[in-house]
Amino acid sequence: MDVPVYEEFVKRIKFNLWVAGIPYGDPKVYFRFYISYVTLQIMIGLELTYFVSKISSENALELSQLAPCICVGVLTVLKITAITWKRKTIYKLTECLSQLHGKILKDDQKKNLVKKNLILLNVFIKYFLVLNAVLISVYNFSTLIIMTYHYFANNEVIFPLPYPVYVPFATDSWLPWTVVYVYSVICGFTCVLFYTIVDGLYFVLTSHICGNFSIISDRIKCLDVSSMDNLKEIIKDHQYILRLAEDLEDIFTAPNLFNVLFGSLEICALGFNITIGSWGQTPACLLFLSSVLLQILMMSVFGENIIRESSNIGDSAFLCNWYNMDEKTKKLILMIIVRSKKPARLTAYKFSVISYESFTKILSTSWSYLTILRTMYAPAEVNRSG
Repeated sequence: MDVPVYEEFVKRIKFNLWVAGIPYGDPKVYFRFYISYVTLQIMIGLELTYFVSKISSENALELSQLAPCICVGVLTVLKITAITWKRKTIYKLTECLSQLHGKILKDDQKKNLVKKNLILLNVFIKYFLVLNAVLISVYNFSTLIIMTYHYFANNEVIFPLPYPVYVPFATDSWLPWTVVYVYSVICGFTCVLFYTIVDGLYFVLTSHICGNFSIISDRIKCLDVSSMDNLKEIIKDHQYILRLAEDLEDIFTAPNLFNVLFGSLEICALGFNITIGSWGQTPACLLFLSSVLLQILMMSVFGENIIRESSNIGDSAFLCNWYNMDEKTKKLILMIIVRSKKPARLTAYKFSVISYESFTKILSTSWSYLTILRTMYAPAEVNRSG
C-alpha cells in the first residue's frame, strides 16, 4: 500500500465541512451552518432546563445520566465555534501541509520515512468517522427498539425519548412525541457532524506536522562533511515547520481546553452510572464511556507525538558527524540542539500540555470527582436489578 495523496486524508472532512455550512476554502459561513448551530443550542437549552428542574439529592442518579449528553453538546458547540473562528488559519495551514506532502511523495526516502504512520492515519480517520456515525445511530434509534420490545412484551405503547428534554407539552401521544423525537435525532447527528470535523482536522494536521519533523530529523542525522552545506536550508525548513506548529497550537488551543475541562465531567458521570445505576443502563454507558476515553486518549497521543518528534531533532543533531565539521557548522548544530530543548507542543490554552501526562491527569481528576460523588450519594439500598 502506497502513501495516499493529501486529498485522501481531508476529503471526508471537507465533505463534512460542506454539509455543516462552512465549506473548505470559502470565507463565507452559509445559512445552513447557523440553522444547525442554533438547532443544537436549543436542544442543549431544553436538556439544561430538564436538568435544572430535576436538581435534588433524590435525582442524583438521573441527573448523572443526562450530564454526559449535555457535556457533549456544550463541548461540541464550543469546539465548532472555535474552529469556525479560526477557519482562515486552518485553510492556510492545510494548503501549506498539502504542498509539503506533495514534495514528500516525490522523494522515495522521505516517503518511506512517513509511509507507515500516514497509512495508519488514513485508516484511522476512516474508522473514526464510521465509528461515530454508528454510535450516534445506535444511541438515536435504540429508542425505537425499546418501544417495539415493550409493545410486544407488555402490549403497551410507551413514548421514550433518546435524550431527556423539557418541552412545554406532553409527549405521551404520537404527534408530539414524533416531533420531539425527530428533532432530537437531527440534533444528535448534527452534534456528531460538528464533533468529527474538529477532531478529524486535529488528527490530520497534527500527524502531517509530526511527519515533517521526522523528515527534518532524518536529514540532520544524515549530515556529514560532504553535505554540511545543506544545513542552512535544513534550518530554514525546520523554522518553517515550527511556525506551522505554532499555527496548529493557535487553532486547537481552545478546543483542547474544552476537551480537558469537560472530559473529566463526562467520565465521572458515566462512571457513576456504571457503578450505581441499573444493569440495564450499563451497556449504553460503557459504549458512551469507551467513545469519550478514545477521544481523549487520541487527543493525548497526537499531542505526545508532536512533542516527541520535535524533540528528536536535537537528538539527531547530536548523532550526526558534527565532530568532523568546521566551527561555524558546529555552532549551528549546537543552536539546533538548544532550540530542540523547547519542543513544539499543543496546550489547553497554556494551562496544560496535551500529552500522555494530561491523559492521566484527566483520569485522576475524574476518579476524584467520582469518589466525592459516590460519597455524597448514599441511598439506603442501591438497586442494580434494572
